[in-house]
Amino acid sequence: MTARDDDTKWPGPDGGWSLSILARDPESGRLGIAIAAQSIAIGARCPLLSIGEAVLTSQGFSNLKVGPLAVDLLRRGLVAHEVMDALRRHDRWIDYRQVAIVTQSGDIQIHTGAMNNAWAGHRVDDDFACLGNGLVDGAPLDAMAGAYARAAKLPMPARLVDALKVGAGAIHKSIANSGAVSSALLVRAPNDLVPIDLRVDLARVPPAEGGDAIADLERVLQAYAPLVEIYERRSISPEPLVHASLTVD
Repeated sequence: MTARDDDTKWPGPDGGWSLSILARDPESGRLGIAIAAQSIAIGARCPLLSIGEAVLTSQGFSNLKVGPLAVDLLRRGLVAHEVMDALRRHDRWIDYRQVAIVTQSGDIQIHTGAMNNAWAGHRVDDDFACLGNGLVDGAPLDAMAGAYARAAKLPMPARLVDALKVGAGAIHKSIANSGAVSSALLVRAPNDLVPIDLRVDLARVPPAEGGDAIADLERVLQAYAPLVEIYERRSISPEPLVHASLTVD
């Protein structure tokens, strides 16, 4: 990666907002999360998807141990609220974090600690949850939840990214130069051979210059989604395939 001439164009690790939406499809067992933030490489630290079990995030002042620990406790037979209770007991800094768990069976648990940056909160529906911190108010979460609920006919990956984009759009109305620095998308069902596992670790253009990692993520998804079926077929029978004018490697 080429060094930037002016690193001050990029927000540091301690400020800004983070926004996420986690969901499940009760028919297919598909789980997914879309997440974005004003810090670099959010996908490396916060989201975790365990196929057929749960999708999780630890954000705000994230703790990389939370996701693996939560999955381990679920595998040992604890239900979601018991897992969240255990995390609250054993993480001394839990009040600085937002933690969300959505299980394949439909259990949803969210913790929004009182020490998160600025306004922080969450919204929960039957099969999805929205959460964010570093905000002015809850309008981005309401916008994101509404967008996801209205887009039931979209495939889950596009539906999640679209909802995330709508939520971020509500942030832009109240915070100047508030484009996302990084974003990530994880989606998978138990029978999927090829996951949707996409990340934008650093927006192509700094937010101060109009850049937005959610728009970059949407562009990557639009390019990748038509190739998923080809990659699935290749995993079964690796014969040469050509998709339109694209070479698949």
